Amino acid sequence: MNIESRFLSLDFENPFVLASAPPTATYEMIARGFEAGWAGAVIKTLIREPVLNYQNRFAANKIDGHIIAFENIELLSERGPEEWFEDILHLKTKFPDKIIIGSIMGDAKDPAHWLELARGCAQAGADMVELNFSCPHGYPERGTGSAIGQNAEYSRRITQWLKDDPALQIPIIPKLTPAVADISFIGEAVAQAGADGICAINTFPSLMGFDLKTLLPKAAVNGYSTAGGYSGAGLKPIALRCVHDLVKSPGLPVMAGGGISDGYDAAEFILLGAPIVQVCTAVMLEGFDIIKTMQQELREFMSWHGFSSIADFLGKGAPRIRSYSELDADYAVLPRIDAKKCISCPKCYIACRDSGYQSIALQKGFPIVNEELCSGCSLCFLVCPTDAIEMVPR
Repeated sequence: MNIESRFLSLDFENPFVLASAPPTATYEMIARGFEAGWAGAVIKTLIREPVLNYQNRFAANKIDGHIIAFENIELLSERGPEEWFEDILHLKTKFPDKIIIGSIMGDAKDPAHWLELARGCAQAGADMVELNFSCPHGYPERGTGSAIGQNAEYSRRITQWLKDDPALQIPIIPKLTPAVADISFIGEAVAQAGADGICAINTFPSLMGFDLKTLLPKAAVNGYSTAGGYSGAGLKPIALRCVHDLVKSPGLPVMAGGGISDGYDAAEFILLGAPIVQVCTAVMLEGFDIIKTMQQELREFMSWHGFSSIADFLGKGAPRIRSYSELDADYAVLPRIDAKKCISCPKCYIACRDSGYQSIALQKGFPIVNEELCSGCSLCFLVCPTDAIEMVPR
């Protein structure tokens, strides 16, 4: 079963790439990632200014000990561009079959730093350059990061600067923020400027909340905090929607990211039309070796459907996503309850009584559906703890 993939004429040994993030902060870390089996890596974003990352900069929300939401107020690479150019050269020399992606950020009104950093990455051997139009914290207040990705003119102009440079002959890929009203509008702007592809998405600006015992915010830097980038499994639905929108319009090749925790998540993005996925938080929580499990899970998914290659299902799910008005208003379903699986808990009854159409009654503890009252909303199906409820056509 072949899980090689292709993006912008570049061959990836598998669809999994390390995102520009803490796991790609040094040459040594990227090298270990490659040795573990990652197909490519986006270096930690370069900027031509000093970077100070505050201590105690991560936070998370947990359920039953499992992290379901992660927040990060870390900034860009603390290492200088010249150090990175040398490391890119060494990485490409040692791992010629891996894909190295530069990541850069500069001032929205000055082309000099963008051009300098992009040329440095290209000359060092990077396969493409990602433009950070999407960092959600620290930089937007300075007019960079997601402040660029939220402005179609800035996004178009910077992309044009790089595409007009004859010294740059490698793909230019803007990385977009989800914190916009219409991500396709920004996508169209960079497409008009000649972007070769798009990366979507970066983290979403968020506040992780408070420790109610200490009344300190999470994460607290000497008692105070700030909005940071939300990632982890909870980000995936937002990322899926953004990728779908961009694949549809402007239709450029999309490299996906956001909430990808396993190989099954990757399959969903590939179904929408993104042949490559970037991963960050899952690596931060589980380590580089998670790539082995991710590849196994992707292959397992493919075996379910008899797919022999990524191309067999790339974009296959996209036609299933429609506008609300295009959905079938005459389609009707009812819950069917399996008595063998039902444990007579009242969850479906309570949910329907307090948030549905009061169509479930309890008879000696067993739920009975009144078909005349049921509207087929599927809330009972979702709250059932034993998968005893199935929604079937009416």
